[in-house]
Amino acid sequence: MDWPKAKNVLIVGFLLLDLYLGYLLFYVPRVGSIQTTLTNADLEALVVLSQHFNVKLAARPRPMSVTPLPLLAIGEVSLNETLAADLAVQWLGEAVEEIKQENGLLFTNGQQNLVLSQESPYFYTLDYQDATPPPNLTSYTRQEAVTAARDFLTEYLGETVMLDYQVNMAVAAPSPEVGYVIEISRTHRGVPVFLDSYRLLVQNGLVVSFTAKQTQIGETQRTSLPLVSADQVVRRYLARLGVPQEQEIVIHDLSLGYGIGVEAGQRQEIEPVWRFYLSGAEENEIIIPAAHVYWENPGE
Repeated sequence: MDWPKAKNVLIVGFLLLDLYLGYLLFYVPRVGSIQTTLTNADLEALVVLSQHFNVKLAARPRPMSVTPLPLLAIGEVSLNETLAADLAVQWLGEAVEEIKQENGLLFTNGQQNLVLSQESPYFYTLDYQDATPPPNLTSYTRQEAVTAARDFLTEYLGETVMLDYQVNMAVAAPSPEVGYVIEISRTHRGVPVFLDSYRLLVQNGLVVSFTAKQTQIGETQRTSLPLVSADQVVRRYLARLGVPQEQEIVIHDLSLGYGIGVEAGQRQEIEPVWRFYLSGAEENEIIIPAAHVYWENPGE
């Protein structure tokens, strides 16, 4: 075999592959241009590109079109001790015991506890844990977990309140434990609001924990913002990675909704974002702005 010639062929082959991948990453569609429609052809290219970066699309985006969305206004909320105690009784029962903590209030009743805290003027959080051992079931499906989560919240919130909420995410838990992570979010015109969501861990039919954010929302009087598609946002994420990853990253969920991470002192508006729910990466969640206005400079 002519090794020098074979080596040259390999070099040319890898160069052509890099050029093709660069074309897929930056020019189909071009980063910085607006792409609101995701087609099957885009998806096929996206799968090839993701595999090169050792990223698996467990939640593969579907062909879709995104429509402009407005910003949402969020109002200040107050979590006083009376409200906290009422919520604790609602979730844990009349025999609840209260323990004051530096960062909030802890309520306990047997195997259950609930922590309530105020992290900013615009929302408060709930953290629920149930140490009751879940039943040992040999087979338990995602849909059964979704049903258990919805039934759990309906029992405490009521059917009328639940009309404003929908299942936003249902994925197998990234931990070795058997279970599913179910997120049920309040919606605004059909779009999930991440700042008003319950995220529940369901194991064999038992909700063993949940975290929740509660806020007061309303629509701002502004022109709606044009958004980028799921295709573009995955490409932006791959461009940030830059090189193939040693450990496989799995994208379990990719959701369009209204933002998270609002802190005290920030403007009282939340914007549409794309949210990645991952395993194998340093962070379980990645947030990328969905509004095209933030994409004017390629590579940001």
